[in-house]
Amino acid sequence: MKIKNIILTIILSIFYPFSLLQKVNPNKISFISLESTELTKDFEIVNQELVKSGAYELEYILFNYSQSLRSEFDYVIACIKQLFAINRSHLVLLDFNNFVVSKFKRKNGVKVLQLWHASGAIKKFGNTVTRDYQIKNYDYTIVNSEFFVAPFAQAFNIKKENVKITGIPETDKLFNGQRISDNESYFYAKYPQLENKTIVTYAPTFRGRVGTGFREIEIDLDFIQKSLGNEYAIIYKPHPLITNSKYQNNQNIVYMSEEFIEKIFAITDILVSDYSAIIYEFLVTKRPIIAYVPDLTEYSSNPGVLFDYDQEFPGAIAKNNQELVDEIRFISDDDKRREKLYNKVFKYRDGKSTQRVMTLIENIMLDKL
Repeated sequence: MKIKNIILTIILSIFYPFSLLQKVNPNKISFISLESTELTKDFEIVNQELVKSGAYELEYILFNYSQSLRSEFDYVIACIKQLFAINRSHLVLLDFNNFVVSKFKRKNGVKVLQLWHASGAIKKFGNTVTRDYQIKNYDYTIVNSEFFVAPFAQAFNIKKENVKITGIPETDKLFNGQRISDNESYFYAKYPQLENKTIVTYAPTFRGRVGTGFREIEIDLDFIQKSLGNEYAIIYKPHPLITNSKYQNNQNIVYMSEEFIEKIFAITDILVSDYSAIIYEFLVTKRPIIAYVPDLTEYSSNPGVLFDYDQEFPGAIAKNNQELVDEIRFISDDDKRREKLYNKVFKYRDGKSTQRVMTLIENIMLDKL
């Protein structure tokens, strides 16, 4: 991967001087993502608000990186496009780590706001883990609470005062009672086989990295479903970076790669996850959470986690398939631990985080920060 980055840096260095010849448009906002060809999560929400306001010129550089020769070529083209988009925009919005922003100094007058694609973090990320390049040149990012300020500042090489506690726009949906009710009705209409079942949703994060590929953690969902019996239904929501799951055509499992997780939450009785930040979001439901972490010892060292997992995880911890079956069957509801973590990671519960983020963007565009 380092060799690829060196080659990419050389190619971009050829185009970089030409990108600096552009004037910064004081009214332009650019969305840049290398993980999706569509606007998702906070990007989608913020874009809707910006379009509604009609106050700004918007540009989009959206690309989904994958491991193929064609994708490598397209990635280089996307990075070249980024160079030019960055240096003609007053504000650049990111949702993942960004090589171009980190490697090339931008023109004066260009600001970068990182709208990280998760509601928080459990696993270490950014500059807190071993990387092929250092993340830098970001100006601001947003978080849900004071708990995330220091980790996000370190991960993105940002001053703590520039980590803004606005709440995350995507989490506004979690506090909308009517939306939750509508999601429940939608699911039972679309998946009538799930009615009158105890719904166990398995939604883990990925393993691996861009350079080596992404993979699922080993789990035997067939064994778990068979052990639990027909009273239970298992929904498997893979991480978006997992594109070839061995369970996608499994008749025993309800595979939901396309459904939004906040919709799935509406009918989920028990969440099984690991180091994914969706655990924080599920806390809002006040329902049980179980960790399936057969690699906890290894993962705690590399990449590492942000809190004492054994002491602070808001539910039972299983390290093999049988333990997971047992924990699901004899679920222990740890209300106090869930409430403690909930209070730590959510400052706002008013469903108005989008409004606060829009105010932040307006202030950046007006150079008030």
